[in-house]
Amino acid sequence: MNKNKLMRIGAFAKAANVTIRTVRYYLECGLLPPEKRNKNNQRVFDDEDLHWITNLHYLRAAGMSIIELQHYTTLVREGASSLPQRIELMREQRKHVIASIADKQAQLKVIDHKLERYLAGDSAVM
Repeated sequence: MNKNKLMRIGAFAKAANVTIRTVRYYLECGLLPPEKRNKNNQRVFDDEDLHWITNLHYLRAAGMSIIELQHYTTLVREGASSLPQRIELMREQRKHVIASIADKQAQLKVIDHKLERYLAGDSAVM
């Protein structure tokens, strides 16, 4: 572990583009790798932790629940033996994201239609 790359919680949260509260919550939930401490016994984070939280943040934004993230991180920590389960989990999550994209495209279509009508001068359209 390179000491120059160790970050305290504020710098880590900023680097991960999350709040300190999110970091603490993920720690409470056991989602981050085992903790590391500096010589002052302060919790510090490194690039591995940054990689973990970045992936967790994206998966959370993609709709995974905390319970699903906990299950996923447990599988990752089990190593290669859990690869088939992780593949299945990611396939299921992929289906959810594709459905979400389809919903967003439908929403955009409605908004574009409204804009067209309003720009054409049709103010009566709801």
